Amino acid sequence: MPSKSNPVSRFNDVLLFIVLVFGVLYVAKLFLIPIAIGGMMAMLLVPLCRRLERRKIPRGLSAVICVLLLLALLLSICYLLVNQVVALGKDLPMVGAKLNDMLNSGHNYISEHFQLPVDQQKAYLQKQVTGLTNLAGKFVGDIFRSLLSLLVHLLVITAYTALLLIYRRRIKNFVLDLVGRYAGTTNLEEAHHVVDKTTDVASAYLAGVCSVALIFSVINTIGLAIIGIENALFFGMLVAFINIIPYIGSVAGSSIVILYTFITRDTLMTPIIVALFFIVMQQIDSYILTPKITGGKIQLNALATLMALLLGNLVWDVAGMILFVPFLGVAKVIFDHVDALKPYGTLIGDRDTEIKTTKKPTITR
Repeated sequence: MPSKSNPVSRFNDVLLFIVLVFGVLYVAKLFLIPIAIGGMMAMLLVPLCRRLERRKIPRGLSAVICVLLLLALLLSICYLLVNQVVALGKDLPMVGAKLNDMLNSGHNYISEHFQLPVDQQKAYLQKQVTGLTNLAGKFVGDIFRSLLSLLVHLLVITAYTALLLIYRRRIKNFVLDLVGRYAGTTNLEEAHHVVDKTTDVASAYLAGVCSVALIFSVINTIGLAIIGIENALFFGMLVAFINIIPYIGSVAGSSIVILYTFITRDTLMTPIIVALFFIVMQQIDSYILTPKITGGKIQLNALATLMALLLGNLVWDVAGMILFVPFLGVAKVIFDHVDALKPYGTLIGDRDTEIKTTKKPTITR
């Protein structure tokens, strides 16, 4: 019978633990996603709540004020987006007509130069379009289902956010009590530091992401309006908020606007200008805004971030793609302060100089 110190036995225990964790995350996602969103929103509002509490406002009232302000902001953004979608819907017949003209021109060109019958072209195109439509429809459907689920659970998420803000000291004391019981009282000071830093990192990262999204909403709207794109406010906000999803969001959002411009304009110059505009904006985002605002908050490398995105999509769909990156950042803060987990923090970090010569007190197992 293998002992507990057997490496194979320990590996099996770790593997079983990972399977159980992600199994629970997948099975209980309808229950856990609102709690996770509420937790992220609570972390985002912690600095504002602390400022109100310093002004002698009771914690419960401070939490309610913070949640109401955030809720008013979210509802205002949703109101603007709905109005823009209604305005965009009026242009859909024109878009459909131009798309049909483009397809007919393409059929005629191929028929004249490649001697391929139009009927055969349409049959092949219909087959390809059906597959792409199903794929795009699934992706768009996932997004709308996530948004609908968010709206349906908005009251629950709001309640979770307010209650987590109110009971955050009790939750912190619970974590510290667990550390004192299982890791010893000598590690309480470092555990206190880890809890505070975890909250600060998550709060600063989420605030930075929201700030970048708002800045890019303004810049994108102004830029698209100058270029002469209709519904510039809708497309500017759409690209900015899709950009919250790292790596994938910027390409997906800009591609939607470029495709729309390509269909609605009679010249290729406008889509090219729009593409160049988004390329420049992406460089500004990658090398100026994001490093300055969020770059130092969660130090994850590209591989770890991409894996978190794909794993989040697999477990929690679109909500997981947004939530799993800050979750991994919080996990890295914990990894960096626990001796046995430091290699994992180095693995997912974006810097090679994680180990310092002056050793800080860490939590030992």
